[in-house]
Amino acid sequence: MNYYINPAVLTAVFTVPTDVADKHLKLARGEHIKVLLYILRNMSGELSEEKISAASGVSPYDVKEALIYWSQAGILIKKDGTAAVTKQVKKPTASVLAQKPTRDDVARRGAEDGKIRYLLQETQMRLGRNLKTNESSTLVWLYDDQGLDVSVILMIIQYAVANNKANIRFIESTAVSWINKGIDSVAAADEELRNMALKDEAWRIVKKAFGFENRKPSPKESELSLKWVNEWGMSEKMLAEAYNACVDEKSRFYMPYVTKIIENWHEKGYKTPGDIAADKKPKKEDGFAAYDMDLFEKMLNSKD
Repeated sequence: MNYYINPAVLTAVFTVPTDVADKHLKLARGEHIKVLLYILRNMSGELSEEKISAASGVSPYDVKEALIYWSQAGILIKKDGTAAVTKQVKKPTASVLAQKPTRDDVARRGAEDGKIRYLLQETQMRLGRNLKTNESSTLVWLYDDQGLDVSVILMIIQYAVANNKANIRFIESTAVSWINKGIDSVAAADEELRNMALKDEAWRIVKKAFGFENRKPSPKESELSLKWVNEWGMSEKMLAEAYNACVDEKSRFYMPYVTKIIENWHEKGYKTPGDIAADKKPKKEDGFAAYDMDLFEKMLNSKD
């Protein structure tokens, strides 16, 4: 980048929590950032929603939504010293087959709770369309009945949009999986998203090496891919060599056999196709190649 901060402007600064930059640059809207920056800059004075709106150019409605967002994220706390903590009413396990709220229930809860209104409106904006009845119902169910934080739900939606999986089935199944794993905070969700991204990238490499087009991995294949690529450092070329070796031997793809090949190469420390080729060369003893003597005698006898 051809730009840097002008040192002259650093004589007067104010503090911004690192969590804002590390976790919320993608998740937060521009209006959210503007509102928070104004609050951080003017913490010593008396603030009101109207004053923030006038100074930041953000509408009063969006100021309220921003305050909800940063309160949910734990960046802002109320004057009584409490943070906005989502009520913990989660069941021991969640199921996609659970009964969801009706359209009337969704409308009523949206009118009662600003966080639900924010969740529904923010989801619509990120998906770029109006929500269907079953989608709104699912989101309210995740928040009301499962106690999932609004910020966590929006993190799932953001991931879904970024990975071309922006459908309610993926969003709901991912949320249910997180609930059952106990992933119910922004920090835990952030860690899980990093793991999901690593698995996605590992499977992309394996899928390309094995010639799979749009095949989705099984949970076992996903774990194996992560191990091969991220833990063992197997390249796409090495994985393609393992696939070819399996097909040459078995005349078809057979995952357990490929797994054994890759495990064997890992144990031997092979990292490149050259390492495999070097192992196939005939070994030399006392300056001469060590051949199969029986085969050598047959070759000699055949010339007689």
